[in-house]
Amino acid sequence: MSENNNSEIRVDVKSAVELITEIFKAKSCSDYEAKTIAERLCGSNLKGHDSHGIARVPRYVEWMEKGWVFPNVKPELIIDAGAMGCLDAKQGFGQVAGEYAVDDGIARAKKFGVSVVGLRNSGHLGRIGDWAERAADAGLISFHFVNVRGSLLVAPFGGSDRRGSTSPLAIGVPNQGEEHIVLDMATSTVAEGKVMVAQKGGKKLPDGALIDSFGKLTTNPEAMYGKIGDDEVPDPDKGSGAITAFGLHKGSGINFMMEVLGGALTGNGVCGALTDKERRKFANGMLSIYISVEKMVDLEYFTKEIKSYADFVRASKPSLNNDKVLIPGDKEIATNFDRLNNGMPVAPLVWENIKTTAEKLGLKNLNRFEEAIK
Repeated sequence: MSENNNSEIRVDVKSAVELITEIFKAKSCSDYEAKTIAERLCGSNLKGHDSHGIARVPRYVEWMEKGWVFPNVKPELIIDAGAMGCLDAKQGFGQVAGEYAVDDGIARAKKFGVSVVGLRNSGHLGRIGDWAERAADAGLISFHFVNVRGSLLVAPFGGSDRRGSTSPLAIGVPNQGEEHIVLDMATSTVAEGKVMVAQKGGKKLPDGALIDSFGKLTTNPEAMYGKIGDDEVPDPDKGSGAITAFGLHKGSGINFMMEVLGGALTGNGVCGALTDKERRKFANGMLSIYISVEKMVDLEYFTKEIKSYADFVRASKPSLNNDKVLIPGDKEIATNFDRLNNGMPVAPLVWENIKTTAEKLGLKNLNRFEEAIK
């Protein structure tokens, strides 16, 4: 087992996809669905979004066992009104439901120049940047506003208890002949998955990422999960603290609006209530807006303007302790290149938990988990 700084191992991407595919096939997912889940989870790790990557495998399996997400569910189109549509994922896996919703939005925008598509009752949608990239591949600018029903994790600005979800936002811009420009971020200081990764021995949290029940800022994952054993799946319901919103009052305001757009407007429902009796079942809601670039402006002009501004921003003199200035997506592109070639860095405990999940499901030849380590 090769380790880096004694805090991570490097896992071969192809092997990880194959192993995780087998785990979800063992939970009755179709071959396509199981592979799609595995590829998108690994894809999140490749882009550096470990919080939405393979660390979530044990939690997904646990959610299936609790009846929070179901295999092999086809989303239903419940609103079909020209440039506007809405789909009900019916608690199916978000990695599949997201594809249906985005492809529907792409088709409508290709016809009308612009479209608005809602998605409700979806299992965890994973890295939202995936959906912005999918739309950019089709030549569309897209905006994705997401809420997390049934998930209270984030304290509002000035507060110390949970009143919101991590509510991610993604904006994608197609960039002809170059890598797409994608902004992909939680509206909390960190995604909850990053707290989970830190709890499992991965990358530490930035200062002020969490706030405990006494209103004190902290980086200790116990504020989110309480004390748990190495083999336990982190459960945010067992902690008494919260994640902070990014950007003080500004980020907290955006976080609020995500519940309105991704939750109320899609029909998914806001994260809401505090008591077990009122608690809603976990689901992502996503409101997406798609704009056809070529129907709005000359494509060659648009591409030149993007390149001109990107070059202008990157040419800024780096501040102290920074090597260079990046634009949205630059870091993910560099990280993807590194991890495809050198493997995905994973906390040893995360990999061990995935292996334990496979063992519980009766998968054979678990030595392959050791062979996947580069």
